[in-house]
Amino acid sequence: MARPLYETEADLSREAKVMHTAAEKWNCDYLKLPLSYRLDFALIRSNRLVALAEIRVRNVAASTYPTIIFSVNKRAKANQLSDQTKVPSFFVVKYDDEIRYIDFAETPDDFQVGGRTGANRRDQADVELVGHYDVARMRVLK
Repeated sequence: MARPLYETEADLSREAKVMHTAAEKWNCDYLKLPLSYRLDFALIRSNRLVALAEIRVRNVAASTYPTIIFSVNKRAKANQLSDQTKVPSFFVVKYDDEIRYIDFAETPDDFQVGGRTGANRRDQADVELVGHYDVARMRVLK
């Protein structure tokens, strides 16, 4: 049985707004990728793929937590796609006060078993291998 989709239209809209802002700063267009790619967007300039992006929207200030968590599986897929396409895969995080990003090729600061637990756990797949990047290592989108 396939895992249910938990991403809402509101989530997709927030991600698209973040991607729009980043694409303007990076002077490129973007395309929403199919779910099978495991990443959210392709960045395009002059009809050429220039990067891939995974978007996360957090409802806290960037300084609230020292790290940002991500799925190890998602990072593996991002790096596989980057190897195949020879473009970077960026992890882009929109905080309440700024947008930060890091190339998924950069070595994470920690690995753990984590995810949603307790009352927040939606299903068995919510606990998985996760990595952490120190927020201070991430570049601020200017």
